[in-house]
Amino acid sequence: MSQNDLFEKIKSSCNSYLGKDVISKIVNGKKQNYELFTLLKICVALNVTPNDLIEKDDFIKTQLKKQQ
Repeated sequence: MSQNDLFEKIKSSCNSYLGKDVISKIVNGKKQNYELFTLLKICVALNVTPNDLIEKDDFIKTQLKKQQ
């Protein structure tokens, strides 16, 4: 699915949509910290849950302090 396709799906599924620039930044990994409503709009458009999209292992490796 292209970024434009995702934009159109969000626009047709939700009352408010995400800008194409925001979608591009998320897809390209330049925006990693965004609002819950942004995540939910993407989930609704793709018919998935947040758990399907969130990469927990990467978060654990990069964000959590190692246990001593």
